Amino acid sequence: MRLLLSICILTGMLAAPAVQAAPRRVVSVNLCSDIIAADLAAPGTLKSVFRLGRDPEDSPVAALLADVPPNDGRIEDILPFAPDLVLAHEWSSPFTLGLLARMNIPVATVKDARSFEDIRENIRTIAAALGREEKGEEVIARFDAEMAAARRDSTNAPTAILYQDLGSAATPNSILGRILSLTGFRNVVTEENVVGLAYPDIEDVIAFRPELIALGIYRPDAPSQANAVLEHPALRLYRERYAEEVRLKAGGWTCSTRFVAGAASRLAATHDAMMAKSGASRTSSTLPLWEGQTAEGSLGRGHP
Repeated sequence: MRLLLSICILTGMLAAPAVQAAPRRVVSVNLCSDIIAADLAAPGTLKSVFRLGRDPEDSPVAALLADVPPNDGRIEDILPFAPDLVLAHEWSSPFTLGLLARMNIPVATVKDARSFEDIRENIRTIAAALGREEKGEEVIARFDAEMAAARRDSTNAPTAILYQDLGSAATPNSILGRILSLTGFRNVVTEENVVGLAYPDIEDVIAFRPELIALGIYRPDAPSQANAVLEHPALRLYRERYAEEVRLKAGGWTCSTRFVAGAASRLAATHDAMMAKSGASRTSSTLPLWEGQTAEGSLGRGHP
């Protein structure tokens, strides 16, 4: 009887699936996975992160990762940490990911987030890989609550453009475009593309007559040709005379993670302040029409 019982117990043990131990030596080789992992990883398990994850201009979690050794995403940077899990991006080096696969080192990858649901999915992907699903749902709940708090009525929506380095503007189908809509603004940029950015000329930006110009500011203490366009005299004059302005730290939406909620909160507060003004003071109504422009349409150059 005892022998039969022992055989049954042993058979049950062999048939039962092995419980996967949570990874204890995690290396992240991409800024996007760094940001998510900083929220989710158990204390002491994140052994190395991509170098930009520790840069406060690029990373909203730089302070949390200040003491974590950096890497450049190369295989020779990864192996010394003897990782039992590597976190990466779908666009990470195929060579590096291929070598990791050949060495049977588990890899979890995040994708390029283009929607709020993509943000949630990336959190769940990393949480599952880390064995921290409950923590992941907590982070998602916090994100959802912050975005819900930033939602504003779009009735009589003020017009807006989110303008960044190199003269790029957020399209409606981008994360930033979706945030403009969520916070009660009507994006004057109507073009959509897979990149999520349009490149209107300064003349066109002014011709769009936005009531709000939200400027994405990247490394304000490091002037460059890329950000010089934001201080073009014509655009500066337009902002001073005819539009509201809000400056947003571009690092807050790096990789489109849950931290985009910070930009949403700022835009919601700006929306509230603008709507508190009387309709007569809606600034763009005082801008004279240019030749060939109608109040309802857009002007010209490159625009029908």
